[in-house]
Amino acid sequence: MSTANLCFSIVVNTTDRADPLAILLKALEQQSRSNFEVIVVVGPTKDHTLQVLEPYADRVTILRCPEANLSQSRNMGLLAANGDIVCYIDDDAVPCHNWIAQLERLFADTAVAGTGGMVYMIHPRKPVVQHRIGIASSLGEQYDVQTSWLENIVPEKAGKLWSGRMMGTNMAFRRQDLLDINGFDEFYEWLYDDFDIAMRLTQAGKVVHPVKEAAVYHVPASSRNRVANSFNARWWVQTKSVLYFVIKYGSAVGEKRREIFKRCLHYVHGHLLWEQELRRQGKISWPQLLKMQSQEVRSSFIALYRGLFQPRQLLSQAVVENAKKKMEPIQPFQQDASKQKASVDPISGRRPAITIPDQPLRIGLLSRAYPPNQYEGVGRLTNLMARGLFECGHTVHVVTQGERDLVSFYDGAYVHQVPQANRYGRYRPFTKLYTSLNHCHAVHDKIKRLSLNDGIQIVDSPLWLYDGLITAVEGKIPVVVRLVTALKQIADLQNLTDKDTQLAVNMEEVLLERATHLLPNTHATMRKVEEVYNLTVTPSDYSIVPYGIVPVDDEKIRPFSLQAPPEKFTVLYLGRLEKRKGIRDLFQAIPTVLKTVPNAEFIIAGADNSTRDGFLEQHGMDYATYFQKTYPTLAKHVSFLGQVSEEKLHQLYQSCDLFVAPSLYESFGLIYIEAMNYAKPVIGCRAGGIPEVIDEGITGKIVDPNAPAQLAEAMIAFLTNPQQLYEMGTAGRQQLMERFTYVQMAKQYAAVYQQVIEAEQRRLAS
Repeated sequence: MSTANLCFSIVVNTTDRADPLAILLKALEQQSRSNFEVIVVVGPTKDHTLQVLEPYADRVTILRCPEANLSQSRNMGLLAANGDIVCYIDDDAVPCHNWIAQLERLFADTAVAGTGGMVYMIHPRKPVVQHRIGIASSLGEQYDVQTSWLENIVPEKAGKLWSGRMMGTNMAFRRQDLLDINGFDEFYEWLYDDFDIAMRLTQAGKVVHPVKEAAVYHVPASSRNRVANSFNARWWVQTKSVLYFVIKYGSAVGEKRREIFKRCLHYVHGHLLWEQELRRQGKISWPQLLKMQSQEVRSSFIALYRGLFQPRQLLSQAVVENAKKKMEPIQPFQQDASKQKASVDPISGRRPAITIPDQPLRIGLLSRAYPPNQYEGVGRLTNLMARGLFECGHTVHVVTQGERDLVSFYDGAYVHQVPQANRYGRYRPFTKLYTSLNHCHAVHDKIKRLSLNDGIQIVDSPLWLYDGLITAVEGKIPVVVRLVTALKQIADLQNLTDKDTQLAVNMEEVLLERATHLLPNTHATMRKVEEVYNLTVTPSDYSIVPYGIVPVDDEKIRPFSLQAPPEKFTVLYLGRLEKRKGIRDLFQAIPTVLKTVPNAEFIIAGADNSTRDGFLEQHGMDYATYFQKTYPTLAKHVSFLGQVSEEKLHQLYQSCDLFVAPSLYESFGLIYIEAMNYAKPVIGCRAGGIPEVIDEGITGKIVDPNAPAQLAEAMIAFLTNPQQLYEMGTAGRQQLMERFTYVQMAKQYAAVYQQVIEAEQRRLAS
């Protein structure tokens, strides 16, 4: 049978996990291939699982399993399946967009009897790779996470038979091959059923070949066997399964009886010691320990007896023969409207309550830094984009830097951490270039996998650090580039002429040349990039998309009170302490302001950057020390907080009376709309995109850059006119709600992405 004619049966085994099941069913509606049926086998449930299934009654086969026995439930699904391929996925997982498509590709090899892909546990508090190209032995040994099939050399004294194995939450088999070995062994009520089925297929001469593709995203939920994210579980069931497995396979492949019993004793002893250690650490109670250990002993004897003296609990040959004769057309799960539905949060199950005119997009966003691990300008913006795009119904995958290959779901996006690649050795003397190119290559490798598994249609890369460079150069997927302050601008401003910086500047230029489309945040940003890189662009080459943020709730806003003015006026500066951010101009303006408004106080929050911008070398001290020594009588009016947390940042916005950021250049100035969010009037400079954000005389005041006298005058004008503090602050909040919310920003980005994707499709078709 050709791959194009293969049909798939997805079997979901569930007991008392109604909410995760509901999430999985929503996710299955967005599979890229529709040639599959869904069979849900419900155990002796006590929750609202059947109510969850009611809306799907006309397109899901629903079966009832009388026992809480996973293997029995799997066999019921197998016997009901009409597909050529039977796929098993846990009720607390969601598959990647191309899951069925990837399995279809893998089963194009007619020799493959069983396969399955990676499993990522994606809870943001504990992301981990649970399974990747697993292998197991006839003595129950296992390697669950491997880089490749060649990673582990089997130890000398290991089990004689080794097989590839899949994790139970992501495995697929040819229906005929499962029936040929009489299905699952129903002794395995929980755990090791996936070991066993892979090993028996291998014993029967079939090929079991787990892979890195066809990924599944797992969010472990509590069950009758285990409390999620805890050590409270029926571990003795695992012991029973392992011992039975070792006895059956050890005997079958000719392991010495001494080695079999040695392995069994070693496992039981290890479990008993581990459980005692859990008690010492306070992770389980004394009653739990006593129950566990008594059950360990009981389960061990059951396993020994059943393994040595009882046959396997397989499907009878008569049942198997009847199943082989049964072959009906599948009942398609997807409906016409399925693929138009919005993306679903795999953890909470939330789906934005919006109507999408077209199919949701699948978008890859790049950002070297990303919350919650790192907060900085590009990372924070990318996070807001991801949140907004999810609210608009789209599926978002963010690729960021990390120490290991991990995936979590955070703020509406699948966040993929990628470790540094190890290439470009000849560029090692150039630290910036070497580091960035290696990260770019790691990003590109991840993008290729996301394209394969999750079907991302477009990549959005910031210009800063040129993350999308290699993907853009390859040219197989459209790459749009968000224009921010270019490195060349900073290099010119700070007189950085070293070879390393110049090579990095060249990489930015290549990214601009290879980009499918440009996304400046202001007209000023576009003009500046054109100027510094001598680009020639037409209106069709770029789209202006202003930034947006999450509006805070109205009750969190503290506009200036005209009825109860404060005893002290608080002026907030937020940003790095460096020349480009205008901190030197603020220092010169503060004495003038305090002469007129002696009850003013200044709060300066941000990391000191005096080393990089040359201030420390010039003055022999950092910015805070310089101010305190230069203006000792004014030091009590100025507080230097250093870099602050996100929570503290919002407290500062909320409590200040006036926000000032006299940057010499900002491509946009997210900080201004963050202050406007809290109904605070703002002061910025007539530079870059700032005049496109601050509405002069309406939401704030604009002064010339490098003009401390003008800056002082603007601050005095505000602080001596409380009416302006109130009116411009509230006007700023109104403009934010009308122009600068994260959802409005996301809608504009999505519209551009759609246009770029359609244009690329037309180009490829011509």
